[in-house]
Amino acid sequence: MIYRQDQNQVQCPNRSTMPYEVRPGDTLNSIATRFGTNLVGLLELNPTLRLRTLTEGMTICVPRVPVSPPCIGGAYYTIREGDSFYAIAQRYNLPLNLLLEANPEANPYDLKVGQEICIPNVPEGCPFGTVVTIAQGTRLSDILIGYNLSLNELIDSNPDFNFNVIVPGTELCIPPENYQPCSQNSTEYVIKTGDSLSTVSTSNNLTPSQLLIANPNLRPANFLIVGTRVCIPTVPSGNNNA
Repeated sequence: MIYRQDQNQVQCPNRSTMPYEVRPGDTLNSIATRFGTNLVGLLELNPTLRLRTLTEGMTICVPRVPVSPPCIGGAYYTIREGDSFYAIAQRYNLPLNLLLEANPEANPYDLKVGQEICIPNVPEGCPFGTVVTIAQGTRLSDILIGYNLSLNELIDSNPDFNFNVIVPGTELCIPPENYQPCSQNSTEYVIKTGDSLSTVSTSNNLTPSQLLIANPNLRPANFLIVGTRVCIPTVPSGNNNA
């Protein structure tokens, strides 16, 4: 994941923050989650955002992500919400002490969302996903819909891929599902056959707007995909208009 830093565009308040250039598809909530903060914290770093619209190419201040450790013979993994060294070691079938030794500067009790750690003894390229080969006639929408990806997820996993010119035979890394656990004020629901944004919101006494606000990384179409994890807020907030 690349965070462009250009001190000529914006001066961030202190050394614990850094500039970030807004990309297509970014929202205040998605940026806050990516950098281990919340909407209030992000607005405190960028008070003028209260009066402006977030636009592609705008540079804002975000919390600085810890420097990545050396990772020779392994692969980098980006910390997500709910991750722990113990859970990561189990996920990749590694001894916990081996993971700790590969990340001596990381505080296992204070991992930051967006922080990169080293997973030792994992091949480079597409270590945590699946490699697929583009077939003749494949369109960008075919890739994004077929693998349930956002454009940002595809670009992050394939920085050299030109999505404007799709060449048959090109190998792409399809990242694993970007799962984020639900907050304490919500419960998890898994989409079943016949579900939709409308039916799930109605059955839980919510409006579609409230359900989308509670799931800022999901698109309306995701509520049609069987197996999608959805957070159902126990204390609805936000716009009550459908």
